[in-house]
Amino acid sequence: MGRALALLTGWNFVDLDREIEIWHRQKIRDIFQCHGEEHFRQLETEVLRKVLAEARRPLVLALGGGTFVQSGNADLLREHGARVVFLHASPELLLERCLSESSEAEAVRPLASDRESFLRLYEHRLPYYRGAEFVLECDNSAPDVIADRLASWLQLIPSD
Repeated sequence: MGRALALLTGWNFVDLDREIEIWHRQKIRDIFQCHGEEHFRQLETEVLRKVLAEARRPLVLALGGGTFVQSGNADLLREHGARVVFLHASPELLLERCLSESSEAEAVRPLASDRESFLRLYEHRLPYYRGAEFVLECDNSAPDVIADRLASWLQLIPSD
């Protein structure tokens, strides 16, 4: 969805998880495994701060599931004037997407290892997500449809 919005608006697209992997030359699952979640969250904040500080033009920034939950990160985004959007989908659909991104041997999402843990984590994070400036329901919508709705809401393109 973020890529579709960036394409529609002509903005840059940045995936924070990918930036973390580039900056630290290590996959996120390996950072979690070798150093733990607390260390990962420190790296995440460091890279988020860097991405926001170095942005020279508007960008669409895709955040990992725990980024906005960290109060310092939410404050940092607000300080930089970010328009934070929570793309709401059912937890079952989100879990399905996370599992489809992984192979049996290696989980791409370290905190989505099993259904029960994932659902507990989702319920814990949901109140934070709902603190976003805008909540967009997007269970069965295609990325380009979501991008159109979001761009219209953000007044980036004229609405029909």
